[in-house]
Amino acid sequence: MQEHITVIPDDQSIIVDGEALHLAFSTPDGLHALQWHGGSGHTEWADGPNQPLTAADYDDQVAPYVALWQAEKDRLAAEAAAAATEYNSLENVRARKLAAIDAETSAAIMAGFACESTPPDTGQPELLHFSYDEFDQQNFADAALSMQLATAAGGGIPTSTPWNAYRKHTADSKGELVILNLTAQTFLPIYAAALNHKASKMAEGGQRKAAAAAAQTVEELEAI
Repeated sequence: MQEHITVIPDDQSIIVDGEALHLAFSTPDGLHALQWHGGSGHTEWADGPNQPLTAADYDDQVAPYVALWQAEKDRLAAEAAAAATEYNSLENVRARKLAAIDAETSAAIMAGFACESTPPDTGQPELLHFSYDEFDQQNFADAALSMQLATAAGGGIPTSTPWNAYRKHTADSKGELVILNLTAQTFLPIYAAALNHKASKMAEGGQRKAAAAAAQTVEELEAI
């Protein structure tokens, strides 16, 4: 016998021990609510006074609502279990892993790379960090084309370009801005490093995606 039961027909709700469920059910005409607490209770009527409920009334007047509530609870639990099984199926986990690898690969590329260059403030070669987000990828491509055209044809195309780099870069700090003045000769190694950075991250991502495609278990996918 359940301890605390509330039935509210207008809301199509049955509450058992504090857990409310909404479901379709029928009640006698005029029933506003049913209350049962600790072995006794009452019914509330729209057109009349409350009627008491005793332990003798439980099986006929209270238990059927509890049975409806329990059936709905079991149905919802089975539905949730089926959804969880589907969500955690091998193919769905694989799809999420592949999407995650794509996102992680893109983030790794756009995180930038390190390359040696010579800042004008020191005149000494040092390892600097270069940004490589979508904006800077376009800047690299534009600068490479500009340098190529200037070398081949001249005609007023810039032969050098200022470029931002960062000293003491960390994962948590962009670092100290260093402005380089790059010529075709000093730009080329940095551009090569940028292309190699992108290629290596894409290769790593491709290897991970191949491993994900070949995985036979969820555990193998989670380990990639």
